[in-house]
Amino acid sequence: MAIGLANEKLNLMTAKRFLLYSFILLIFGACAGTKKVTVAESPALSDSLQRRFSYFFYEGLRLKEAGFYDQAFESFRMSYAIDSLDAGLLAELSSLHLAQGEKEQAVRLMQKASDADPLNWWYHRRLVAMYADNKQVDEAIVVGRNLLRNFPEKEEAYQLLGTLYKQKGETEKAIEVYNSLEKITGIEESVAFEKFYLYASQNKIKKAIFEIDRLIGRYPANSRYKVIRGDIYMQQKMYPEAFVIYQKVLESDPENPYIYLSLSEYYEAVGQPDKATGSIVNALKNPQLAVEEKMEIMGQFVPKILRDSTRLDETESLFKLLVEHYPLEEQVHGYYSLFLQYRGRNAEAINELESMLNINPKNEQTWLQMLQLYMSQEKFDEVIATADRAISQIPNMPQWYFFKGIVLFQQEKFSEALEVNKTGVTLVPDNQAQLRSDFYAQIGDLNYKMGNHKEAFDAYELSLKANPANVYVMNNYAYYLSELNTDLKKAELMSAKTVEKEPSNSTYLDTYAWIFYMQGNYSLAKFYIERAIDNLKPDYDASVIYDHYGDILWKSNNPEKAKEMWKKALEKGMDTPLLKIKIEEGIL
Repeated sequence: MAIGLANEKLNLMTAKRFLLYSFILLIFGACAGTKKVTVAESPALSDSLQRRFSYFFYEGLRLKEAGFYDQAFESFRMSYAIDSLDAGLLAELSSLHLAQGEKEQAVRLMQKASDADPLNWWYHRRLVAMYADNKQVDEAIVVGRNLLRNFPEKEEAYQLLGTLYKQKGETEKAIEVYNSLEKITGIEESVAFEKFYLYASQNKIKKAIFEIDRLIGRYPANSRYKVIRGDIYMQQKMYPEAFVIYQKVLESDPENPYIYLSLSEYYEAVGQPDKATGSIVNALKNPQLAVEEKMEIMGQFVPKILRDSTRLDETESLFKLLVEHYPLEEQVHGYYSLFLQYRGRNAEAINELESMLNINPKNEQTWLQMLQLYMSQEKFDEVIATADRAISQIPNMPQWYFFKGIVLFQQEKFSEALEVNKTGVTLVPDNQAQLRSDFYAQIGDLNYKMGNHKEAFDAYELSLKANPANVYVMNNYAYYLSELNTDLKKAELMSAKTVEKEPSNSTYLDTYAWIFYMQGNYSLAKFYIERAIDNLKPDYDASVIYDHYGDILWKSNNPEKAKEMWKKALEKGMDTPLLKIKIEEGIL
């Protein structure tokens, strides 16, 4: 068990709250309103000017609260024209500029407010937050030091400066600040943990242990610290010493879920995997752990088991345990579904996805997983049925129409597929250019199949407009232009791009060769068709390529080899009257 794992445990407990605390301070200061509004009674102002200043100032506050920022700006500017050094006014102007995203101006004005009222905690506190948000850690540290000097009684000042030093990587200075804080508070859990983490990050193990031992002495009934002590021994590979501590904790606090996690690590380290699994099961059964924590445990433990194929059943038993205890948790069913898919049990995986949809029928990711799983199994009827169910629940998702359109195309229901794709493309958001391109690609292919050549080419143009790098579209567009013997130069340029991007793709090479054939350039046609054949994959349907090769050879005055390639095309599954005529009569 490494200190890193100890950190993970602590992050699930009190220490996590402290780690977040400083961050919350940074954010809170940036967005909180002024805690106390004071309008400076400048001795330079007459009573009349003071009244005007106050009127415009408070009117600006009212407008700001109502969300009328432009009007608030104008009102504050009227006050600013009367007194440009009022700290409260400068702070309010700063917050307005920050709300408008004008960070530099906001920082400048908050700096002026801090200078105008050097003992105002909130002005300096907000200035620190602004610098930190802008990644200006050095500037934030300068202001943080001033805060600590002016407000040595405020714990927050120490916590803030310590966090800033951590961000800067100045660990020793952070520890000095926390030591100073402890002189005020005494031994305090969150501060001791911070020091523990800092020492551990520097591999100063003895000092890290010292901080934990102090906590054990201060809180002897709290077993968490003892577990961490054992985890440190684990890091040092002092397994017997760690085990002694774990056993004592187990005897005194058997309901502590984290002791089982540490024991699991111990048993893994000493080669007792069955006991490691048993410990994890005990942790997963513990009601003190939230389901999110249990899923995190599974995420850490399962990969270890999956590396050993003999332990898959153990993993499944853990998932079943979680499903039994948390039948209404989507995440539990989701992880179990992925595990079942890993084991090739797709039907059971579908059942888990159905359970997720029973819990939350509006979960887009669940519908997508189900559609993808059915598609991978080529269960096309189920894809259509699932897409229709998804549409009934979330009607504006274009992906449902895309999946349905693919299947209808596969089933040669071209008209229906075309209508589905036309509906789907209207639902594609502006930021999903690839999906829009894919929709228009299908619309183009469908139109060409239906003999609507102009509509097909228009759709391809829209597809390439959405994604100029869509090689699938460029290939089909180029091939269909060559089939119609039109705009062959355009076809050649597009096809060249596909070959450049995927020089080993037999389909693209075949298209490129065929375009040269249509242009009468038989030598280049022969060169690229032979490259297409050289790069054929074992499961590739090569009948068209061999047919094209035969045509090219025939035009290259090699009739015998041409017939040989045509016969290969027939063997590969092409069965057309023209092919048979070419083989039998040698006529092209």
